[in-house]
Amino acid sequence: MHTRSLSPLPTVLLLSAPLLGQPVVELDLLEVSASAPPAPSLTVPDLDAARADLARVPGGVGVIDPGAYLRGRASTLADTFFLAPGVFAQPRFGAEEARLSIRGSGLQRTFHGRGIRVLQDGVPLNLADGGFDMQSLEPAAAAYVTVHRGSNALAHGGSTLGGAIDYVSRTGRSDPGASARLELGSFDYLRATLGGGLASGANDAYASFTQARQEGFREHAAQDTQRLFANAGHRFTDRVETRLFLTAVKTDSELPGNLTKAQLAADPRQANPANITGNEKRDFELLRVASKTTATLGADSSVSLLAAWTYKDLDHPIFQVIDQLSNDALLGLTFTRSGELLERDHLFRAGLLYHRGETSAAQFNNNAGARGALRQRDEQVASNLEAYAESQLALGAGFTGILGLSASENTRRNTRLLTANAAGTPVANPAGSTYDRSFDHLAPKIGARWDNAARDLQFYANVSGSYEPPSFSEGGTTGATVIANRAQEALTYEVGTRGARGPLRWDLSLYHARIDDELLAIQLPGPVTGTLNADRTIHQGVELGLEADLLGTPWKTEPDTSPAQRLVARLAWTYGDFRFDGPVPGVPGSADNRIAGLPPHLLRGELLLEHASGWYAGPTFEWVPQKSYIDHANTLHADPYALVGLKAGRRLPRGLSFFVEARNLADKTHAATHGVILNAAGADSAQFLPGDGRALYVGGEYKF
Repeated sequence: MHTRSLSPLPTVLLLSAPLLGQPVVELDLLEVSASAPPAPSLTVPDLDAARADLARVPGGVGVIDPGAYLRGRASTLADTFFLAPGVFAQPRFGAEEARLSIRGSGLQRTFHGRGIRVLQDGVPLNLADGGFDMQSLEPAAAAYVTVHRGSNALAHGGSTLGGAIDYVSRTGRSDPGASARLELGSFDYLRATLGGGLASGANDAYASFTQARQEGFREHAAQDTQRLFANAGHRFTDRVETRLFLTAVKTDSELPGNLTKAQLAADPRQANPANITGNEKRDFELLRVASKTTATLGADSSVSLLAAWTYKDLDHPIFQVIDQLSNDALLGLTFTRSGELLERDHLFRAGLLYHRGETSAAQFNNNAGARGALRQRDEQVASNLEAYAESQLALGAGFTGILGLSASENTRRNTRLLTANAAGTPVANPAGSTYDRSFDHLAPKIGARWDNAARDLQFYANVSGSYEPPSFSEGGTTGATVIANRAQEALTYEVGTRGARGPLRWDLSLYHARIDDELLAIQLPGPVTGTLNADRTIHQGVELGLEADLLGTPWKTEPDTSPAQRLVARLAWTYGDFRFDGPVPGVPGSADNRIAGLPPHLLRGELLLEHASGWYAGPTFEWVPQKSYIDHANTLHADPYALVGLKAGRRLPRGLSFFVEARNLADKTHAATHGVILNAAGADSAQFLPGDGRALYVGGEYKF
């Protein structure tokens, strides 16, 4: 509370009153206080609380402050995770559809995410079969983003190889006031966001609306998207709060398709002719309503009740027009207790989640993007019942022991209602097109953490299980052949350290995963993608984040000794060595081949001169120093590349912020990512997705 002293004038008049022959009047003391900030939300932890929680995880985790990615263009997943070690995020054609992978999850997926649990405020965004859409994520609406790499996502109920990413919302309590942001740039890019929050007593609310569009670097790569994110909270008592969330998305995206290596070199801006002829697109509308109620039970325990319903209508002309209408419902309960056990500090958390989704799926002949004869109709039902528990007990001398377990029971049921030939005449349903599969698994975790808070130093190690049943995309059929019908299971060994010493901060994880029945997407004869279960594979790698002040100022300083400026070098290095551990049918000599899909190394970084008044300027870079294989036979590859950019601007907590950013200054022709096939036999193939050429972006943001 800030108290303003009395003005000198009333004091002088009061003291001089007897001299003027007037009676003395005793006045009450007037206090003028600045309004106190709203109490933090119970349902949405603030950034400091999130960092403290992540510091308890004995494995690779990270938190992304929007202040990092909002200093430049903030559109694609590659923008958001540019400096996030361990996260491989590359746009397919400069738009929001991306290749997103952690530790080799969903290794060949260049479309529609898989292998990672994506959440909003701890409530899963994935559909019940495990898939998720990048276009339903909005970086400007997030207060921060957390990343739990691999099976370190146990606290979110995640048990997949890739882990979990949680977009935590701004609220009226965390972000009162209004803001407007506008980004403009090359390839007719425009992105505008209006947002605002308010808090009054027990109530608060926040909403943001984003309009984004672009023509794209390539032909037939336009995108037009509108997104509304809103939430409203009510605090019934100091210990009970409910928050309702609303997400509405409408997105239309043209798909320029893959090029051959020769086409990429000749003209990276061209589209695959078949994509133009078929007017190939991915358009959908999504409506999601969710709620989270959190109650604190005394000083050391809390319980949260989660619920969500998602409606999605997909119109997707590709080799056929895919039409899907989905309804998903979710219920969950989580419990956390922080106290003592055996007279030692103890943290316990547990959760239960039930998720069910129903999809009406149809496929039609593609007549230049319009629906022709009906070729196939299916009814799909996915359900998941998941439980998890984790216990962390202080062992003394700075050590903490961690034990955890997740249990899953999943079903995938597909009922083929109709199969027709190209003329639309019904034919017999293929064998295996109707199936009802059940999967179950127990994934254990054991770990240890050593902390030295005085030296800001931590070491950790863990051994963790992971598990992922196939989605409907993986469990489909080709003719009479079921491509993937077993769940993917893995055991991962991990060690790492994080901390700060003087002007250096670091986050380092090393992992080795042995996987059984890995789900590997492949290109089948014709324009069809299928999936097989590889018997045994190995994923291992290094995830390193570094941040150094090259002027030598320590990161931890007293407020009155903070430097006026820093020269900050930031680096995110993601290394992945993914190999077969035995032969794969149809792939000659594949016993020790690299699994195709991702380059071994991805390095991203920046060198910025940063002033305490908010100014910043400096170069950025992205470097892929080794080739990336297109096929599992390792006979065709995408070439290494290096990109350099520049950005400058000023970012302030209130008032006007702005930026200028140039990317790919040398106009380097490169494949940002690519498709995957079983065996190219050394021949060129239309699998390359060109990255954007030289580009310039400017933006401004005003916070009231």
